Amino acid sequence: MYRFHPSIRWAAGYPDRQQIVSQITQLWKRYGLQERTRFNTRVTSASQDRSGRWIINNDPSFGYFDGVLAAVGTCGDPKMAHMPNEDRFKGEIFHSSKLDGKTAAGKKVLIIGGGASAVEALEFVVHTNAISTSVLARSDKWIIPRNAIVDALLAMNVFGQETIFSWIPESLLKKLFYRDLEDLAPTSGGLFTETPMVNSDIFRQIRNHNAEWLRGDIIGFSENGIRFRQRAKGVPKGGPGRDIEVKGDMVIMATGYQRPSLSFLPPEVFEEPYHPP
Repeated sequence: MYRFHPSIRWAAGYPDRQQIVSQITQLWKRYGLQERTRFNTRVTSASQDRSGRWIINNDPSFGYFDGVLAAVGTCGDPKMAHMPNEDRFKGEIFHSSKLDGKTAAGKKVLIIGGGASAVEALEFVVHTNAISTSVLARSDKWIIPRNAIVDALLAMNVFGQETIFSWIPESLLKKLFYRDLEDLAPTSGGLFTETPMVNSDIFRQIRNHNAEWLRGDIIGFSENGIRFRQRAKGVPKGGPGRDIEVKGDMVIMATGYQRPSLSFLPPEVFEEPYHPP
């Protein structure tokens, strides 16, 4: 992982959440940002006065500023999908962004989604001693190991997209990384068509029977879990499958996020060649 400050020192090539948070906290305190940070403040507007100074929310009590840096990230509000018969479910339902302070100890957990949020939710569930975990994914995505050498080799694709040689790393991943779980590898969509997930723990948890990864479509909730149409490899979304009930008493919606908004900025900042994302 890249260093966002010269003083950052990672203990490993892929630092965990605790390392990242601790390094950010150290920098935050080093530069005295605790005195310059205001939490729980929604920014609805940023405008300039006649002197060109910026005012936040039309409220001078926040101060006057020489510039505005919109560091809103890539994730907006949680995207919470509503599914049929959700009110019948007897267990708990959380979005994957709302897991702080929660525990899955002693529970059968169902994770809805198959992207990066689902992987993070799976790590949370396994490390809080759930009885079982089922990931319900609509599609298959490429997963690559947390291995600096492997990732460096993949990064050597200078074109950054699929080429006539892409089948080589894809085949090696299936044989050396997926191995007995090759059924989970995508049949359509090459390795370089989307951003792959980087995780070495998923397959270990599946092989140890701590988790299962099911491909298919959500039909709706039941009292004791999720009604699910499980599809075979290669069958497209919404295609035919076998209807089953996957039982659980805790559901984590790893359904992603809305795109963040920059609507608080005045229109004139998006003059050519700049456009709002």
